[in-house]
Amino acid sequence: MSNQENIISIVGAGVSGIICALTLANFHLGSKKTIRVFEHKRRVGGRAHAIKIQEQFIDLGAGRFSPQLHKNINELVAHFNIENESFPFTQLTRPQELHSQLKEILNKLKPMCDEHKDDSFINFLTAYLGEDQSKDIINALGYDSLALPFITPNIAYDIIEKHPEIQGFSDNAGYTWRNLKEGFCTLPQILYDRAVELGVEFHFDYELITIDNHEKTPALTLKTSNDDIVRITQGDMIVTLPPTAMSRLNCNFPQDWTHYTYGSIPLFKGFLFYEKPWWQDLSLTDHVIITNNPIRKLYFKDNRYIFFYTDSDFANYWQETSQHGEAHYLKTIKEFMADAIQCDVDHIPDPIEHTHKYWIHGVEFSKECSPTHPLSFVHKKSKIISASDAYTPHCGWMEGGVMAGKSAALKLLKRLEAEEESQTDNHK
Repeated sequence: MSNQENIISIVGAGVSGIICALTLANFHLGSKKTIRVFEHKRRVGGRAHAIKIQEQFIDLGAGRFSPQLHKNINELVAHFNIENESFPFTQLTRPQELHSQLKEILNKLKPMCDEHKDDSFINFLTAYLGEDQSKDIINALGYDSLALPFITPNIAYDIIEKHPEIQGFSDNAGYTWRNLKEGFCTLPQILYDRAVELGVEFHFDYELITIDNHEKTPALTLKTSNDDIVRITQGDMIVTLPPTAMSRLNCNFPQDWTHYTYGSIPLFKGFLFYEKPWWQDLSLTDHVIITNNPIRKLYFKDNRYIFFYTDSDFANYWQETSQHGEAHYLKTIKEFMADAIQCDVDHIPDPIEHTHKYWIHGVEFSKECSPTHPLSFVHKKSKIISASDAYTPHCGWMEGGVMAGKSAALKLLKRLEAEEESQTDNHK
């Protein structure tokens, strides 16, 4: 067996890729095989990305976890003793009139979900409540993706039950939420450091541009920012990219890989820092408001900053608004913020600093929302393994990334064990 055949190549250094590499390294494969991870960006973590502004760490991507829902993340945070704090936004401030009835309405309709498993959530609600009340419910929930035609009732209830702001309208009311003090990227950085200690090689600035799924000669082709080409033709291959990235390659995804189909939703986060925490005088500290305007969800983070978080069409709206110039962007925010907290726009000061992040494919998921969806899968001909949080029950969360990464590693370990047994039998 050549040295090339002793290499395991993993594409992607997000949580899935690092966990996959670390799981393989922990099985002492490093003494038998070289584990290499190729990453397009110059950092690890993928959508776990934090920056520091005004001496505060803010999460542009993944930024919270629930110990009750995200057990793998909770265990990793505890194991590495990562500093974390309460993410307090589980109670709505200034609730809308409909909020007092929402839990009862949703609990009453939930048993009918399976009868409408192929319907959209909005059509499901309309069938029982009428069009006007259905629109009011989605508006009151603050996640506009719930109105998209490919969001089924089961997916919708999953969204409601797994988000802190609206979990109170489900049986998950009371679940606690945490965030990492120095940003969620702290976790993948620690995992990366551990993987390096175990001998995993990381190569940054390598973008996967093609996957060749030939049965006898599978290959991965990567390109650097200097247009250097690297072609991997031997060894075991694992790709930890989301469905939208897979579909841009020439590998006929998802048709040649699985019978499941996938969708994605854009997200937008805007952060604003002020000279003084003026919202404290309005008793808004550590509260969240679901608004009736494009800000949608407005958070007042203790005495540190304010941020808002939108999805779907309003995410696109804010991205477009931000491109019309800083003055227009901030003026628009101030007007909608005044509307949300019901005060005069002149009472809201200008921020001393601000930033935002638009994720065009912020959350990716299986449209079928099936509990039997594999956490990773193997291409039937090439044997290349694909893993993504989008394949898991926790799509869009770091928990899903951990689950997918472990699954891919265990699939490869099982294959290698079978190959070793076969070689042993052949030598008898």
